[in-house]
Amino acid sequence: MSAFNDPSYAGLPVRRYNQRMARRVARRAHVNEQGVAVCFAFNNLLTTVLIGVVEDIAQFVPTVGGLIDLAISILTFYFHRIVLVTDQNVYVYRDWPFHFPGKQLAAYPRRPGVVRLGSPKTGSFSRFIRRGQLTFEDRQVVYHSILWIRRAKYIVQEGNRPAGR
Repeated sequence: MSAFNDPSYAGLPVRRYNQRMARRVARRAHVNEQGVAVCFAFNNLLTTVLIGVVEDIAQFVPTVGGLIDLAISILTFYFHRIVLVTDQNVYVYRDWPFHFPGKQLAAYPRRPGVVRLGSPKTGSFSRFIRRGQLTFEDRQVVYHSILWIRRAKYIVQEGNRPAGR
């Protein structure tokens, strides 16, 4: 069990940008709760590896990288998921373009053990490629991009804290 999955782990403070985006997503989702943390993930591992890496690398292409990232995001929004932690619950939504929450796929009350980060597989390659894997208590899985997993760590950290803390 890693430190991020441990409910007593104090962790990193959620960055203001992520808190602001979480509040915005909570408003867009029409939940009457305060957004705490948010991450944008994919519905399966293959999509994460193929599309996620291309989206992450496209950001670094000068001049047109933002446009490439936007085009890929719009064309592949069906595979995107939004994981939102509020002051009371953890939600998983299907994503529409421009990070508007679509259909709510799951809702969990915040409590220890609601979400785990990483893979239970023992192989080193599997652990590396699945290090952004978020597994919820009902075995629903979403995959965060393998390059920037700080947001996934925020989801685990905040989702596993009891509500009101």
